[in-house]
Amino acid sequence: MKVVEYERSLQWVGHLHCPSCQHDNIGWRSSGMSEAFPHFYCSHCSNVYLNRQAQDLVYYEATPELLARIAAALPACPCGGHFTPTAGPKCAACHHEIPLVRNAVQHLQNPNMVLLDGACLVRDEGESYRVRIVG
Repeated sequence: MKVVEYERSLQWVGHLHCPSCQHDNIGWRSSGMSEAFPHFYCSHCSNVYLNRQAQDLVYYEATPELLARIAAALPACPCGGHFTPTAGPKCAACHHEIPLVRNAVQHLQNPNMVLLDGACLVRDEGESYRVRIVG
């Protein structure tokens, strides 16, 4: 799988604090202009699935019915887990889920996707890649 490197000094690289062990996980966050939605985290790891085909469905309105329809078609993650609307990224130190998804219906339109160092972006369209933070 292709590896995309982001410099630690970039404005979109920062820390995601774990509420369980207090570890600061480094990762890249897409800008709000990227339209990186809807995206879903894995139930097991910090991989993210970007579902561009569903973007037109949720662009103007996100509903529980649309969430159920999209969730029913989410694929398995390469790690063996499953992409799900309610999961968040996992802490690299303690594997605790970091609660980024507070409301799964509202999250359908969230353009700010967080990819932790070492996580993969799995796409329904285009090439998937692994993120590596360097520098």
